[in-house]
Amino acid sequence: MQQDSVKSFTFTDSLFVIFLAASLIAVGYLGNLSYQEGLKTEAAKANAAKLKDWFDKLEEISSKGEASPLEACQDDGEKTWEGCRAALIGEKGPLNGAKNPFDAVLPVIGAKCDRADLNTRGLVVVEKGTPAPPAMNFGPFEDSDTISKDLPLRIMVCDKGAYALKVAEVKL
Repeated sequence: MQQDSVKSFTFTDSLFVIFLAASLIAVGYLGNLSYQEGLKTEAAKANAAKLKDWFDKLEEISSKGEASPLEACQDDGEKTWEGCRAALIGEKGPLNGAKNPFDAVLPVIGAKCDRADLNTRGLVVVEKGTPAPPAMNFGPFEDSDTISKDLPLRIMVCDKGAYALKVAEVKL
């Protein structure tokens, strides 16, 4: 038996190693990018959780017969969602100092998630519920809608693709 001489490392082998290294770098970069986007989504969920906790506390306070700590969110038949929403991000509100994690310039609370508009990423969206058999229907909480006691609300956040992620259902 005669052995042929074998080249130990060919040009094709070099191209394969370069391709493999580039692939590993790309996977690492995309993994890090996904991780950073996930952190931003979780920060938006934390903003929504603060709001949920505040609504839970409000429900507890109102069950004792006490008024809302935010005057703009009191059920008197005249207060609107626009005023309440402004109070929620105001000085005494639960979202005071909260920032939109995707872009600090964008608002924290918005009307809806819109996949065509990436400026809705990171928004906390509050929808009102209306009873419609056999289940509750949720829709936009318009600025002109009045605040009423025991109004069912759904709290959601918009993820990186501006898709709505449900966080909680509460009562006003």
